[in-house]
Amino acid sequence: RSSVPDISENFYNPNDYIWAKDVLLRKDQIARELEGFIEEKQGKLNAHFYGNELESKQDWQTQSFKTWDIEVPINLNECSEIKSFLAAHPMVISASVNILKANSKIKVHRGDTNAIFRCHLGLVIPSEIPECGFSVGDEHRSWKTGELLIFNDASEHYAWNNTDKDRIIFLFDVMLPQFISGQKSVCINVRAFLLLQYLSTKMKWVKKMPKFIHRIIHFSIKVFLYIIYSYQMKNGVILKH
Repeated sequence: RSSVPDISENFYNPNDYIWAKDVLLRKDQIARELEGFIEEKQGKLNAHFYGNELESKQDWQTQSFKTWDIEVPINLNECSEIKSFLAAHPMVISASVNILKANSKIKVHRGDTNAIFRCHLGLVIPSEIPECGFSVGDEHRSWKTGELLIFNDASEHYAWNNTDKDRIIFLFDVMLPQFISGQKSVCINVRAFLLLQYLSTKMKWVKKMPKFIHRIIHFSIKVFLYIIYSYQMKNGVILKH
């Protein structure tokens, strides 16, 4: 697709993007890999650390293979098809397996940047709307096994699973064409913001600090991430994911 996408849209057509067509060609292999990966973890992934959108911190579980342009080798090396997909498409900056637990929901929220497509590949989908679904803006969609939802992560969105079974997806983020030249800067900025959020959840006094102190901390984290960027691009993440 040569034209720049309209980021005011809620959802996008997978047929318009080479990387989307490729992941759909690989969907069966990815599904098998992630089934084995989850079994090895005994069905228990990491709780999503930023839980303001959740009623219980265990409702949304995830394990990353790549996070904001930095690989997670300990996980990625277990999934050769995902590793091949990411190598073929360097504009795919994040990838993870995500579980929305039975009888749970993710509250209305916005993503961390308007510079990406966020993509959901359905793996295990227990039901469709109204029991289980996803909403971006004023538009509701059902996940479907082996199908791809591409949406604007900067728009308000939420998800629900009112069934007695878990919903499982392969989630990945793709840099929008007009931001690819600034991919490094976008990713470092978001990673610094997420680390600040993480600090706020672990140390409540950080959250209570004045906004200008938050800006100073955010800037300091960004400088540190720039310093270690080359090391992480070569060796992967430092913190456990």
